[in-house]
Parts: sequence; C-alpha cells; structure tokens
Amino acid sequence: MFSVETEVTEPTRPGALERLIGPLTATRLVALLVAIGFLGGTVGWAIGQREESPLSEVDVGFMQDMGVHHLQAVQMSILLLANDTVDPELQRYAQEIILSQRFDQGIFNATLDRFGFSTDPGETVMEWMGGHGFPMEQMSGMASEEEMDRLAGAEGAEAESLWISLMSEHHLGGMHMSDYAARNGSDRTTVNLARAMVEIQRDEILELGRYRDRNELAYLDGFSDPVSDQRMRALSLTES
Repeated sequence: MFSVETEVTEPTRPGALERLIGPLTATRLVALLVAIGFLGGTVGWAIGQREESPLSEVDVGFMQDMGVHHLQAVQMSILLLANDTVDPELQRYAQEIILSQRFDQGIFNATLDRFGFSTDPGETVMEWMGGHGFPMEQMSGMASEEEMDRLAGAEGAEAESLWISLMSEHHLGGMHMSDYAARNGSDRTTVNLARAMVEIQRDEILELGRYRDRNELAYLDGFSDPVSDQRMRALSLTES
C-alpha cells in the first residue's frame, strides 16, 4: 500500500464582479458585453431627453481624456487574456477591468455625443485640470509604446508582474484625474461617475497587490509598491 500526498492550496479570492455574478465564462462574458451595450444605449437615450448641456469644461475634458485612458487599460487587459502562460485568476481581474472600463466609455461617448462634443481630446490632454496641456503619451499613468511591446512579449511570472505594475501605475494616474473631476466637475452624473472610479480603481490596486504578495511576484525595476505610493495616500474623495 502507498499513500498519495495532495497539496492543499488556499482558495483564491474572486474579484468583485465574479462574487456578484459567478465565474466569467466565455459565454457569460459575451452576454455581459451585450448587456453593457444595451445599458449604454439606455443611458444615452435618457441623457438625450435633456435640452441644454449641463457639462462644464472639466466634465467634457475629463470624459474625453479618460475615454482614451480607459482604452489603453482595455488593450493591456486584452494582451493578458491572450497570454496562455498567465494564471487564469489574474486573467479574471483583466476581464473585470475590460467590462467596467468599456461601460464607462459607453457613458462618456453617449454623453459627449448627445451634447455635441467630440469624443476626441485633440492633440493635447489635461488642460481641464487647470494647467498646461500635455501630449497624449504623457497623460497620467499611460504606459509607453516600449512598455506595451514588452507586455506583449512577456510570459509567465514576468508577464504577471509587468501587467500588475503597469495597470497599478495606470490606475494611479486615472485616480488622480478622476479625483480632480469629482471635486471640480459640474454635472452630477459625471461627478458621481468620477467619484466611483476613484473607489473602484483603488480597490483594484489593493486586490492586485494582494495577488502579487500571495503569489510572491517580484517588484520590477522602475516600479514602486503602488499600495504605499504617496499618490495613493494623498487621494481622498471630497464628501461634499
């Protein structure tokens, strides 16, 4: 007779979306994307009942810039989903980010289009934050082309560490912009959306940090611990 030893692993903690609806299978992911598209259209129709634009320069600039910012986060997440050397648990975080940020983009685009504003931020970004404009690639938290190429070619633990580092940095930049919009925007819907984005992206940074620690992933050169980053601690939403 002989005994077989089995390794007992700690069950992984599902992300917020998975806790709500269950595992994100391919079929469920498609269904969610369809539902999000329908909801975005419904929001656009509801907004369309207004006659005058409630949007300030901050509201418009935030939605234009954040739409592009979200696009890169979606692109990074798609790269991770296409990488079969990556842990499926981390890929579920990427799925959640795609769903939530595509939902935001739908609201941005519907709102801007309804009131006659372009979804294109133009040649420079972030003027609405009270300073000078920057080229698109210098927007807060944006990954460089070289970093995106590196992510596309990375495998295994390196790909996981790099994606977490890039996404955390991306979220920190997005939180900085969203916090400003939450404090200085005029349209209630835009302000509330910006406020929610700060909270959601802070939670995602913390969850990704826990995943990194649980799987003993290395901190890559050039990236700090986002959880203890001064920018993370400095962001606190106004309660007004």
